[in-house]
Amino acid sequence: MSGMGVSIGWTNVIAQEIWDRVYPEKDSKRAELSDHTPDVVFINLGENDDSFTQAKKLPFPSAEYTDGYVALVKSIRLAYPSARIVILRGGMFGGAKSERLRGPWQLAVERLEQADPHVSHFVFQHWSSLHPRVADHRAMADELIAWLKPQSFMQAHKVERDVPSR
Repeated sequence: MSGMGVSIGWTNVIAQEIWDRVYPEKDSKRAELSDHTPDVVFINLGENDDSFTQAKKLPFPSAEYTDGYVALVKSIRLAYPSARIVILRGGMFGGAKSERLRGPWQLAVERLEQADPHVSHFVFQHWSSLHPRVADHRAMADELIAWLKPQSFMQAHKVERDVPSR
């Protein structure tokens, strides 16, 4: 849902309230998560927590963000016990440059990686000051693919031919 945050954002819901819903509404029915079991779950949240509080001149809700991220990932873990979870950061200004987001994000990552050996993280180098455009998505995809290829959890999915560079 566009504008949604982990602890606060541009919407009246946060990620933990709707991540497993059919529609992005608190009272929407829960999705049948057992219908599909992903091998890898990617999560990239925090831009809206950062941009909303910056725009409204509010302090960044550090503890709520860290605790909320940890709770969200633990909920996803319960739904997908065998999936690898990769926590991403970046793509836009907040994830790339915001110091007030970086610290609480790093704390969440440290707590999660310490508690669960099947959680890891990746930080994008490429970012956009706007919502990413196609070229930005391509650059970020290339970064993520390059990181994923040597990861041990991806060896079962190894493709014999390389995906052509864009």
